[in-house]
Order: sequence, then structure tokens, then C-alpha cells
Amino acid sequence: MLFLLAASAVALALTPPKPTPPAANGTVILDGVETPVHWDDGDTFMVPSTRLKARLGGYNTLESYGAVHRFGPGELHLQRIATEATALAKSKPWACTAQQGSGGYGRTRVDCPGLREALLEAGLAHVFAVDETGSPGDLAAQQRGIDGGLGMWAKGAPSAIVTSVHSVDEKPGQTETYNRILDIQTGTTSKRMHGNVYRPCEWVCEGDSCLLYVPYAQRYGPSRADCLRPEK
Repeated sequence: MLFLLAASAVALALTPPKPTPPAANGTVILDGVETPVHWDDGDTFMVPSTRLKARLGGYNTLESYGAVHRFGPGELHLQRIATEATALAKSKPWACTAQQGSGGYGRTRVDCPGLREALLEAGLAHVFAVDETGSPGDLAAQQRGIDGGLGMWAKGAPSAIVTSVHSVDEKPGQTETYNRILDIQTGTTSKRMHGNVYRPCEWVCEGDSCLLYVPYAQRYGPSRADCLRPEK
């Protein structure tokens, strides 16, 4: 018995504790219940009490981990747009509902129509549909932002936006991977297959839009890529 207790104590000591979820920085009305959440950016949040991770449907905000987008008004302006999108998401308790299906990367799909329309109209997000056309209402809200020259559309809208890039050497033995490209007019995103190897901090372009390639492990913390570190 003593041996079993000692073995259990050793096992517990060797088991890493679960990371503490980030503190709530806003609330949403999720399925009718006001719920404290932590907004990672303008299109994702976590419920700290349950660790539920949500990916909001129908739109996409720009990456917020650095000045990694290049089109229209330029990298630094687009980084500020990402920050403003998060601030708008935090600004009030938006009405949201959980949806069927996966939001990718272990996340739950959630619909927050009021927030989506507000972000699209302000040029703080773009329509995002996977292999299908965006909804007419969402495309109309986005067009109002484009017509007003708001947010990311301050210098007009490119024909396409690179929304994610992958290097073929990210997985051992992989010979083909993809970049995801958004068609602004339809809101459709599609995969562009390729066999390219990208270096960290390399710009990957499609037409007049580029995205800086930074592997996920080098986006945050002490392992952050040099191109994401503030200049001294």
C-alpha cells in the first residue's frame, strides 16, 4: 500500500498542471446566457469557466500577432486594424449561438451576427466562407465598408487576400501543402496547392496581397521570430 501511494505521488508530481485559462475580458450572450469570455482577437474567444474555444463564423479578422499583412494601407495600419477589431468585440455583450460542426483546431463554431455585421461595415473584417460563396447580407455589409474606404479598405480593396500560408516542410515527409486565398468579391476562400519551402519571415504573395510566413511556434513568447520583435 505504501508503495502504491508513493508511486501515485510520483505520478502526480510528474504530471504537468493544466495551463490556467486567460481571465475574461468581455462577455457574450451565448445561447441566451450572459457568459464571461476572453477574446483572443475579433473572431475567436474562450469561455474560461469551461475552456470552450469558439471560432466565429462568416468572417475573418486580420492576424494580430504582428504586422504580417501587406496590401492597401500597409503592414502597420493593418496591424492596428486587427487591434481595433478585438476592441470592438470586447466593447459589448454580443448575442451569439453555438452551431453544429467544427470551427477547426478543436474549436466550436459560433454565430454572432451583430458583431459580424458591425466588423464588416467598419472594414475591420472581411467575409470568409470555405469553398462556398459568402452570404448576400455579409457581402453587402463588407461592400459598405469598401465603399466608405473604412478600415482595411482605406486604399481600396485588392482582388484577393492571402489568409494563411504553409511551408511544405512543416510535416515530415509532406510533399504538398496549401495556402488559403480569399476572393473579395465572393467571400470564397480556396486552397492553392504547392510544394514550396518557406523561410520564417518570408513574404508570400498572391497578386497585390501578401502574408508574412511565421510558423505557429515562432509567433509568441521567447521563441518569437525576429521579424515580429519590436525594433530597438
